[in-house]
Amino acid sequence: MKHLLSSFILLVFAVVHSFAQTTVLDFESPATSTVFQYFGSSLDGTTNEVIANPNPTGINTSSKVGKYIKPAVAEVWAGCFSNPNPTAVVDMAGNGKVSIKVHMDHIGSVTLKLEGAINGGDNWVTTVANTKVNEWEELTFDASIPSIEAPFTTAVGHIYARVTLFFDFGTAGTGTEKTYYFDDITTQPNSSVTTSILDFETPATGTDFQYFGSAQDGTLTQIINNPNPTGANTSAKVVQYVKPGVSEVWAGAFSNPNPTAPVDFGSGGQVCVQVHMDHIGNLALKLEGSLSGKPNWIQKLSNTKTGEWEELCFDSSLPSLEPPFEAASGAYTRIVLFYDFGNSGTGTDVTSYFDNIVVKSSGAPQIRTVDFKVDMNNYAPNFDKVYVSGSFNNWSGDANPLSDANFDGIWEGSIVVPNGSYEYKITLDNWAAQEMFIGTEECTKRDPSGQFVNRLLLVSADAALPTFCFNSCYACGEEVKLTFKLGMNGNVPNPEGVWLAGGGNFDVPGGNYKMQDNNADGVYEVVVPRKKGFSSHYTFANGPCPDYSCKENLAGLPCGDANNYNDRFLPAVQSNTTIATCFGTCSNNTDCVTATFAPVEDSQVFSLLGNPTQLGSTVLAFGNTMVEDRMITLTNTVGQIVKQWTVSNAVVSYTLETSGLKDGLYFVTVQEGNRFFTRKLVK
Repeated sequence: MKHLLSSFILLVFAVVHSFAQTTVLDFESPATSTVFQYFGSSLDGTTNEVIANPNPTGINTSSKVGKYIKPAVAEVWAGCFSNPNPTAVVDMAGNGKVSIKVHMDHIGSVTLKLEGAINGGDNWVTTVANTKVNEWEELTFDASIPSIEAPFTTAVGHIYARVTLFFDFGTAGTGTEKTYYFDDITTQPNSSVTTSILDFETPATGTDFQYFGSAQDGTLTQIINNPNPTGANTSAKVVQYVKPGVSEVWAGAFSNPNPTAPVDFGSGGQVCVQVHMDHIGNLALKLEGSLSGKPNWIQKLSNTKTGEWEELCFDSSLPSLEPPFEAASGAYTRIVLFYDFGNSGTGTDVTSYFDNIVVKSSGAPQIRTVDFKVDMNNYAPNFDKVYVSGSFNNWSGDANPLSDANFDGIWEGSIVVPNGSYEYKITLDNWAAQEMFIGTEECTKRDPSGQFVNRLLLVSADAALPTFCFNSCYACGEEVKLTFKLGMNGNVPNPEGVWLAGGGNFDVPGGNYKMQDNNADGVYEVVVPRKKGFSSHYTFANGPCPDYSCKENLAGLPCGDANNYNDRFLPAVQSNTTIATCFGTCSNNTDCVTATFAPVEDSQVFSLLGNPTQLGSTVLAFGNTMVEDRMITLTNTVGQIVKQWTVSNAVVSYTLETSGLKDGLYFVTVQEGNRFFTRKLVK
């Protein structure tokens, strides 16, 4: 179906930006005017009037205003909503307040509700009392105040399409018809301020960070004298961070105890960290422990300077790099830092420094253009129009149309949206047809209710998406379906389920790749669409254990790769493929009979000469000559394929050029027939 939609005093510094207000509606021109549709009374379905200003004095001498009538008999929730919606959105991503001029003949209240968030926010409603009668007064609604309706979130960080107004909300009709006037609905930004979270100069403004992901697990970072008090950072104290030569790709450190002041995006903005590194790499920052129940948030930035201090600022409006890919909002209690995130230890301890973690409130949001190209050539039924329908246009069936100007079956178009995470589908002829997904595609996301699966769009910059086929993540003809079938080999299935997981491509146990036994035959299945040439390690887990404590144990078995957590390995696939096996065994069937032909790990397949690589290349020396050609796969530490190619069986050695690779750890896998082996390569 269609997707419906402190005891510690904070250090606050001077305002550094000032922004002008933005007019949403002033009723003076067609572009800045609309009508509002009544509900909750006998006026249901009719619209209000835009009239001449009945009292053009004081703060409002404009010509035109909106007139609102509350009948004598009206519900407590009687009101009106913009129909059509204003041309200008109500932008709370870059602003903090909405103001409305009102004219009332009694002391009462005005309630403002913002709906139809184009970047996935909840509806927001709040009430402000008027203080003047028979004259114009401007009422201001603060976006940082929690909504008076569930789920009681703020409007901060969101952009809304619809304006709904209630006069004397919560009060039924008085028996006498009441007339109100309203005008000049505007938005204003909050002042931009910098709030210090940690500067490490005093016990109240410092804390320790606890290491994880290396031999330093459980130990703490040190606060030391600034080793280079020049340039951007001349403070006395900083934190020293050491990444050991042997450490995981996810090695880092978390605040312990947490800062006295939380990282609070009540007015949006950025969290900034000063760093000092001796090489070009990256810093990932993760925020955890949301005080409003929001998911954790992580982003990564590359440094641009070495041997000097530099400030890296992480934009809260960007979608997280991890599921559920949401922007940051509200307040977070814990800070986690990862130096060179995604890269394991280089073999040598690397020392870096950080200092002055601050929050900077934001000004105007970053508006981005995203281009689409949808190939409709494989879609047989007749259709006339193609649209991009999603959370950015309230799932409209006739907004954001695409066009096929060249009549080549490739429909093109663009949307303009702020940074954020969005869901969408390609739809036809005002929802006469739509894309359908199963939820295990790389480009999709299942909503929390489990009812809808949509494409996921993460926007952090202008982008031109690669051409994709209707109902696929890839170009037409490039998709293959992988069917994983698993017998339990006498293991009692966990009542919460069985999962395909691991390899950097299949999420953690309990994640997106839950297997099903729909016909109750004891065989669990999951279908995974992927692009031709896809290859990955993988494993099975009996239960939802994010720490992998319930994964199968293949240690010592030929199908378990000892160089990759004893996981299974799936060579590159070129067509629809079924993988049938049993939990904890190397069988090639779900009857759990050990196969006579199965992938066998064999260290004689090849060796690496020149590792770590220093001269821009390394040599793969192959073992006994095989009848079949060799498939070689180069992957990074998160399982992504960097390069994949085939070498003739007659070749004795192959020179792998590494000068174009970033420094770090890689895995080289060579498969020949049913034999394979994986070796680590350090660049």
